[in-house]
Amino acid sequence: MATNEDMLGRQDVDDLEAILAIANTDVDEAIHAVVDNADAIFTWDYEKGARPALNRLYEKAKRSQWNGETDLPWETEVDPLQLATEMGENPQIQRFRESASAPGSPFEHFGEREWTDLVLEGQNW
Repeated sequence: MATNEDMLGRQDVDDLEAILAIANTDVDEAIHAVVDNADAIFTWDYEKGARPALNRLYEKAKRSQWNGETDLPWETEVDPLQLATEMGENPQIQRFRESASAPGSPFEHFGEREWTDLVLEGQNW
């Protein structure tokens, strides 16, 4: 079995001065190599079922998080035009409507159809 001295180059794992001494001293350095005496293992096999522990973790994550397939009432009917019409009374839209009376306003020639289109575009955005 390797000792701390063999692996770290020092006996005391928590030797703060030794740890800080290996800090990056070149602030403009884009790449910094850290000497590591441990193997790095990369597993590129992500086939479902190949790693049971990973599968369990994945299934647990799906249950624990918001899931658009199961958490949304997809059967709900939505009429964007009706929503836009109802939103026409929205205070923000009312401020736009009020600004339409200002000379040179981009809204000064808007009719009801243009106001509805503006709200629809806002919803779509």
